[in-house]
Amino acid sequence: MKRKIILILLAIVAVIVLPFLLRRPGVRLTEQTDDTVVIVTPHNEAIRLELEVGFREWYQKQTGRTVNVDWRAPGSTGNVIRLLNTSYENAFKNHWTQDLHRPWTHEVKSNYNQEHPKSALGKEAREAFLASNVGCGMDLFFGGGVTEFKKMATAGLLVPCDLSQRHPEWFNENVIPKQLAGDSLYDPDGKWMPAVLSTFGIMYNTDRLRDLNIEAPQRWDDLAKPDFYHQIAMVDPVQSSVVVKCFEMLLQQQMQQACDEKFPDKSIAKLSKEELRKALGIGWTRGLQLIQKIMANARYFTDNSIATVWDVNQGNCTAGVVVHFYGYHQRAETLARGGRDRVRFIVPKNGACWSPDPIGLLRGAPNREVAQRFIEYIHSEEGQDRMGFKLRSKTNPSAEATSDETNLLRSHQPIYHALHRTPVRKDFYTASKKKFQSAPDMNPYDAENMFIYRTDWTGTAFGAIRFLSKVLFMHPYTELTRARKAIFEAQNEGRTDVAERALSVMQDFQELTYDWISKTYNPLVKSKDMHALMELETELTKRACRQYEEAYRIATEGK
Repeated sequence: MKRKIILILLAIVAVIVLPFLLRRPGVRLTEQTDDTVVIVTPHNEAIRLELEVGFREWYQKQTGRTVNVDWRAPGSTGNVIRLLNTSYENAFKNHWTQDLHRPWTHEVKSNYNQEHPKSALGKEAREAFLASNVGCGMDLFFGGGVTEFKKMATAGLLVPCDLSQRHPEWFNENVIPKQLAGDSLYDPDGKWMPAVLSTFGIMYNTDRLRDLNIEAPQRWDDLAKPDFYHQIAMVDPVQSSVVVKCFEMLLQQQMQQACDEKFPDKSIAKLSKEELRKALGIGWTRGLQLIQKIMANARYFTDNSIATVWDVNQGNCTAGVVVHFYGYHQRAETLARGGRDRVRFIVPKNGACWSPDPIGLLRGAPNREVAQRFIEYIHSEEGQDRMGFKLRSKTNPSAEATSDETNLLRSHQPIYHALHRTPVRKDFYTASKKKFQSAPDMNPYDAENMFIYRTDWTGTAFGAIRFLSKVLFMHPYTELTRARKAIFEAQNEGRTDVAERALSVMQDFQELTYDWISKTYNPLVKSKDMHALMELETELTKRACRQYEEAYRIATEGK
């Protein structure tokens, strides 16, 4: 009995003490510092840790002062946006009622963050907000989709930083160009800057592919195949701008193909407005149909992008749509833990583009100067290298004969986690840095890998894509997946004609044409008639349910 008690006590001591004995030595991040910067971000812990360690070192060398990074991580980009919007609304309400002694009304609330208010009171509220220094208690918004940053800048929540004035030599075609593949890399007023570049692709589990006897996906339309039914991990498009951007690129890819098929002897630049509109309409419909098939193959929709990475890694799902650095990071982590090379990631050829993953200075930042220095660090060679280099070697570098340049680059390497980010600076992609890069074969400025993004095609359709993903595919998910499964079964049983008729009904988007965006959806959103918008959502969801139920009925005929 006594021996048993001793063993239990030893086990308890081991549980308490071992974590302290086995933890990795690292820098203390919580001691008293001279300065602080508060950053709200959707980025994961690995990114936050590495960049904080790097910034603290860089900041002390630059200023002789110590600094603490106070991270606020509420979750997804959508959660960050909601937090900022709520915080600024409350801050401006206090300013409007307590400092300006004005009554808080619905008209003031609805117009202070709008670019062009129509009413006199709305314009007055807008001018008062832009003239104020109201804040949210945070300094920087770091990470997320460029679309969100553009909206935040337009609303007035982001203000210009001084990076281009501090380092004008960085802003040219050899370091940070204005555009990449037709898309702007930074705000001309400096309200958001391109910390790194991001793209997206397909992460898949080779063990699951082998178990299911499925070929590895290489293109977006591979995810629409029957083999992937209920095998795809998908982030909720309503919550994730990354997925919506992915769908936008898929639509643009189909539009490009439609232009090439419809007018093989003409370049896009030589098409008339009528010819281009016709081809884009065909591509839009094909793109919606392809997105529908992929969504019908989804096992679930989650608001957590990490969940998709984890489920594919564990084999709970065969494939998933993820941001590229999550895919590369998970593969590296799996190998580092001694696991087999079961996780792969590919960027579908001509099916994805590079876009900025920005950082922006928030209005009323309490630590404005320190925040500007963090933006500077992120865009410096040290910051860019830390995000794009592989993990620092644990061997003794002094045992090797190395140059001063090599030793300098080694000091830029991450200590705890390789971040697998893609730097925005062109001068990162040089021969001298290649052996340090975590992805030495990846260069977003390589012309062969470029997908030309055409803003005028779908730039105003971002909200419509998100809306349609919700009402056509997510709300009627049960009816959609049931119809899709019945169609697969009809095809497998040789009832080809029935399957084709059912698929035709399931994919009938005749009323939701390319012109529907500019003629119906965008004007309705601009009118801010929320009741009408909800009615449209209900109408389209009910119509989609009836459509999928009819497709199911046809597919099950004769069984």
